[in-house]
Amino acid sequence: MNRFGVLFIIFAVAVSTVACRNTAQVKTDPDYEMAYSLDGVSFEMVKIPSGNFTMGLSADNRRKVTHGIVQPVALDGFVISAEPVSQSLWTVVMGSNPSQVQDPAAPVDMVSWADIQKFLSRLGKLTGKVFSLPTEAQWEYAQKFCHDKGFTTVAEWCQDSYDEVPDDATSDDYFKPMNLMVNPAGPKVIDDKVVRTTLERMRVASHTRRTHVGFRLAQVTEDVLDDSILGPLEGISIDREETDALDGVPEKFTVGDVSFAMVKVRGGQFTMGFNITDSPYLDFTIPDNEKNAHPVTLDDYKIGETEVTIGLWLAVMGSVPYLNDAKDLRKPVCNVSWYDCQTFLRKLNSMTGRKFRLPTEAEWEYAARGGAMSRHYGFSGGNEMKTVMWFLDNAGSKPQNVATKKPNELGLYDMSGNVWEWCFDRASEYQSEPAVNPVGAAEGGTRILRGGSCASRWDACRISNRSYMPGKNIKGTFGLRLAL
Repeated sequence: MNRFGVLFIIFAVAVSTVACRNTAQVKTDPDYEMAYSLDGVSFEMVKIPSGNFTMGLSADNRRKVTHGIVQPVALDGFVISAEPVSQSLWTVVMGSNPSQVQDPAAPVDMVSWADIQKFLSRLGKLTGKVFSLPTEAQWEYAQKFCHDKGFTTVAEWCQDSYDEVPDDATSDDYFKPMNLMVNPAGPKVIDDKVVRTTLERMRVASHTRRTHVGFRLAQVTEDVLDDSILGPLEGISIDREETDALDGVPEKFTVGDVSFAMVKVRGGQFTMGFNITDSPYLDFTIPDNEKNAHPVTLDDYKIGETEVTIGLWLAVMGSVPYLNDAKDLRKPVCNVSWYDCQTFLRKLNSMTGRKFRLPTEAEWEYAARGGAMSRHYGFSGGNEMKTVMWFLDNAGSKPQNVATKKPNELGLYDMSGNVWEWCFDRASEYQSEPAVNPVGAAEGGTRILRGGSCASRWDACRISNRSYMPGKNIKGTFGLRLAL
């Protein structure tokens, strides 16, 4: 059986039985419709595509979900009811209306998790289809995908058993925030279940009936995670475009009304890590993670002339992340996690038919040094800090328009300063052995950031400086640069 088939079966079983954690029974084969009608009562389903998101944050990344923890999640596609189950639908299926305030069009409430399992069984017999409660991850992804529309009328039951997350927790039996969670379906079976609102996860016993607590329906679809999504998120290899950089002419792209250039970098060998010429100042202590300078050989590739701008992010995504102003089109986009970058790249690739990606750490450093034309500066483009970069001393900790400082030998702007730039690699310590097209460690949730930022001291903006950060982290100085 191939990987996709295995993933699909795992997901279907997780939703139906949650690995024997819950009681609802769901078929392994997708069998769904987008609209249903029972005795004159209709309801519609919304299709949510497979993808990834950061769970535990509000849709605008401003606030943390109460009693949750921020974690990267990837999900197979599914359908979810456009509205909470109505009192009229409950009555048609169950024969009575338990809601405290009777209104056939309003969401049903005063129903327990256990009551809902009976409802799902009867609904399945009436329709010939299989329904379940959404998992908590599906619920949160759907409300973000739908931009919170219709998800605030009542609190809603989820399929998952509840797992307590201590205030100081970084990991426990269910939450593993340093690693990607694929189709999470909750912890071991306990009587307490998850009830959700957009900003709170609540612990409620499965037989409890409350006012203003309802639920939605979910069904599996044929849209399962594949290598186009999981490859960049989990893999240790890169789907590269073959590049011939001999002519040295940048390749131009236009998305919407935003144009950008990809600079061709002729491959070759360089010494990666701290070199004696990498600091223009004598009073400098070499960080341990820059030691073991070693030879690296790279193939030809392309890299963004500038950091990804707010304008380009807006053209691709249709909105901008929190702390970004849609009027500042030439400033670098920021406040994005490594996983947010993967979502952006996937959409950009679907629009262009290309294979845009994050640069590897080695590609980033080689380009920042100026490639084969390197003049061995300590910063990208020169040793005069205020000439080549926006940093703490001249930027006031605020990102500035791209390409307003001197470029480096390859014509690349802001590789020192302005915003930190996510790289593809997982964090790892340097080894002394030669490497060819390295891609970082095979495991781990920390990713590489390079270049320093407008809020950094000069030493963080040096070419060889390295920073490690969990890929889920979001900050007002975290951005990205494209590679091909």
